Amino acid sequence: MAASSLMATILGAAERARAAGRDPLVVLDLDGTLYDNTPRTLRILQEFAHLHAVGHPGLYERLDTLARSAMAYRTGDTLRALGVTDEALIEQVQTFWFERFFTDAYVIHDLPNPGAVAFVRALYTAGLVPAYLTGRDAPNMLVGTVQALQRDGFPVGTVDTRIILKDRFSTPDEEYKASVVEHLRATGEVVAVFDNEPGLCNLFHEAFPAAACVLLDTSCAPGAPPLAPGLQRVADFRGLLP
Repeated sequence: MAASSLMATILGAAERARAAGRDPLVVLDLDGTLYDNTPRTLRILQEFAHLHAVGHPGLYERLDTLARSAMAYRTGDTLRALGVTDEALIEQVQTFWFERFFTDAYVIHDLPNPGAVAFVRALYTAGLVPAYLTGRDAPNMLVGTVQALQRDGFPVGTVDTRIILKDRFSTPDEEYKASVVEHLRATGEVVAVFDNEPGLCNLFHEAFPAAACVLLDTSCAPGAPPLAPGLQRVADFRGLLP
């Protein structure tokens, strides 16, 4: 489906939902979808490098000039690709990363993916309800998430928007998002879903077969299942803008 056709499909479905007295929901993931979180990881890795520059000068030299494009999905893989062979050091860096990555203080380093803000604002202006559905947990990441959304110009915090985070960190993302399906169904008409995980796109396609389910082809967890036949994938949001 061409980008212009996809946008027309979403807007048409939204119009029909409103005519039926239902809120037209567009379900939007955050990490890897609306947001690029590699700046968050890069900030953490470089913080470690600066704090341990005396003890690990070689690591400092490598990480201080590391490009975002050179970063792998897993921190350990990034370090190994840079030539780090000390597994104890890799474990130390991974622990440092884990203690910081899922927190308000560091989530603000994320940057919107290209076209994301303009796309969501276009849908919002057209009367759709952005429903930010993320695997982030509220106790550790709600404040930073809202701060970043507001800073970057996403519609958030009003009656015609939704933001849904996990109530606890330990719940697996797919399990949590599956548990939210009935809530979404009861509170509106899901007309579109955007996610960077093929398995979650497949899950929402099964739950809402009439909705446009679109994969953001940015990064996904290793071992992810194939995208269901017929579902669309895009590199970013720029090609979807009206």
